[in-house]
Amino acid sequence: MDVGSILTDPRYHDVLSIIKGFRNGAVYGARIRFPHALVMTFLFSEGSLQDKFRRIFKATFQHSKNLAFFVTIYKTLMVLQRRAKGKEDGADSFIAGLIGGYFVFGQDNNINQQ
Repeated sequence: MDVGSILTDPRYHDVLSIIKGFRNGAVYGARIRFPHALVMTFLFSEGSLQDKFRRIFKATFQHSKNLAFFVTIYKTLMVLQRRAKGKEDGADSFIAGLIGGYFVFGQDNNINQQ
């Protein structure tokens, strides 16, 4: 079985959508947080250049990780609910978002506090 046939096989759609969601969450988190952290750090932060860059990369990594894990939990729960009920309804999204938000954004760190 080659990669192309795996990517187009409907049996793997759910797993591939979860993997793609993880990747997209990580990329989006980095693309959004890096410029914000860069500007905010250089405008309002004290310390050496090395300390500033360390703070920028730490904030970028944390935000990227948060979004990647949130999307992974959300999509996994959506797939599980759809498979359990045989269909998707409006409450599924709310439940998946609530649980994902609790586990990811319920942690006490600077990014979540912001």
